[in-house]
Amino acid sequence: MGLAARQIRPVLPCQTARPSILRFVSQRPMQTSPDPRDLYSLSPRPRFRRQLLRVFCDTAPVVLFVAWGATCAPREVRPPTTLPRPHVPTVTLRVELGSNGPIRTLDLEEYVRGSVPAEMPLAESDEAVVGQLAQLQAVLTRTYALANVDRHREEDFDLCSTTHCQVYRPAEDQPPGVRHRVAEAVASTAGLIVTDGTGPIQALYHADCGGATSSATAVWGGPAPHYLLGVQDHQCRLISRENWSVSLTHDHLRRILNTTRETAVGAWLDRIEIVRRDPAGRATEVALLGQHRQQVRGERLRSVISRQLGARSFRSARFSVLPRMNEIEFRGQGFGHGVGLCQRGAIARVREGYPIDDVLQHYYPGTWLAPYREFMAT
Repeated sequence: MGLAARQIRPVLPCQTARPSILRFVSQRPMQTSPDPRDLYSLSPRPRFRRQLLRVFCDTAPVVLFVAWGATCAPREVRPPTTLPRPHVPTVTLRVELGSNGPIRTLDLEEYVRGSVPAEMPLAESDEAVVGQLAQLQAVLTRTYALANVDRHREEDFDLCSTTHCQVYRPAEDQPPGVRHRVAEAVASTAGLIVTDGTGPIQALYHADCGGATSSATAVWGGPAPHYLLGVQDHQCRLISRENWSVSLTHDHLRRILNTTRETAVGAWLDRIEIVRRDPAGRATEVALLGQHRQQVRGERLRSVISRQLGARSFRSARFSVLPRMNEIEFRGQGFGHGVGLCQRGAIARVREGYPIDDVLQHYYPGTWLAPYREFMAT
C-alpha cells in the first residue's frame, strides 16, 4: 500500500458481528483482567512496567495501578517472538496480478507472504531487525487486506496488486533467504490484526512522513477515525534526507493539469499558490490560477502530476512552490500521502528496540493487536 493514496472505506463484511475482546461481569467474586492491548503481544514487554488491574468487587469495578521497579530496562532489539496461536480461520482473496492481468485466488496468509517484502524494505544487516520489520508489515498487510476486501467488487475481484491497494508479488518470485524470513514472520503473526475493538482498522501506511503524519480528513476530506488524526514522528524527523524537487515549464504543467477536469486551467497557467496547510505542513488547499481558477487538495494535485510523471516525481503534499522565469518548481519533503504509519519512522523505532506493538500504537493511537477471528460473523 506504500506510496499511493488510499481512500478510506468503511468496509469489512465480517463486522456484522463484533464481539468484545473481553467481557466483564459485575456482581462476581473478586476477579482481575488484563488490558486487551497486552493479550496479543509480539515482543516481550520491557521489565519494570506499571500494570493496570480492573478489580470487580460486588457491583462496582475498582481500578488499581500496581507499579514495580523504579526505572525501565534499556531497550534492545529482540529477535522475533514466535507465540503459539489458536486456529486461524481460512480467508481467501481474489487478487488481480498486474494491470488487467489474471485473477488468482489466494489464501490470506499466502497473500501476506507475497506482499510483505514488496511493501517493506528488508535490507537490514541485523537479522533481529529484519524479523521485527517483517512481523510489523505482516500485521499491517493482513489488517489492510481485510479492511478493504471488497475494494474492487465491481470488477469481480477483491484487491489489485499495485500501490492502489497493496503491492503483491508471488512468494515463489522472492529470493530464498527473503522468502524464508518472511514466511517465519507471517507464521508468527498468523491471524493477528490491528483493531480498535470493532474489527480491522484502516491500516494506512506510507514511505516517509517527513516528521509528522496528517489527519485523513486533512488529506482527503471527510471524517477520520480516531486512530488516523496524525501524530508527531521525531524518529523520522531526525533521519537525514534530501529534499525532492521537480521543475516544469508553465506549458508542460498546464497540459498535465488539463488531463483532469478538477485541475484543468484552460489555455494558460499563471501561477500556483498554497492557500492552506495542515499542522504537519502538508498543503491541504492549493489554488491553480490560469484561464480558469481551480482549488484542489494538495494530495489531489500530487496524484494528478505523479500519474503523468511517475510516482517518484512529485512525492508528497509537503511541498513549496517556487516560481521561476518560465518554470514552476515544487520542492518538498517526505514520500507518500502521509496518513497512518510512516515506514521510515517505524524502521527507526525498531532499530532503537521498540516492540512492534508500541510502534503500531504510536501511529494508530487507541488500537491493539487481536486475532481477526474475534470479529468474524458466526
